[in-house]
Amino acid sequence: MTDAPGVVLIVEDDDDLRSILARYLRHQGFVVAEAASAEEATSLIGDGVRPALVVLDVNLPGDNGWDLVRGGALSLAGNPPVVVASALAVSPKRLAEFGIAGYLPKPFSVETLADTIQRLLHREDQQPDHD
Repeated sequence: MTDAPGVVLIVEDDDDLRSILARYLRHQGFVVAEAASAEEATSLIGDGVRPALVVLDVNLPGDNGWDLVRGGALSLAGNPPVVVASALAVSPKRLAEFGIAGYLPKPFSVETLADTIQRLLHREDQQPDHD
């Protein structure tokens, strides 16, 4: 069981993959919210979900993952770190442009995802508050 705080929001349109990732992360002790689209993620955040971290596919139906990053929803949620998980190659320049905390090219192991989340959440815990 992990001591990771907060919610991990998985934004992934592949229902089977999203279910596998969510089930594994829950088994590891994470609290998980799931969205099948950028619009659904925006709605969850609007309804009060405040993710500690977002796992984001960029190739989504409707608005894409970059639209979610550019929009105001993640800012409303406190700008949680974002891990892009995509079958599309993403340039380091693009990741830096959007302030992406991590990148996992698909396919990746669920263990790698859990380790990445744990590392990023632990790093966030170590950051001093800038109020």
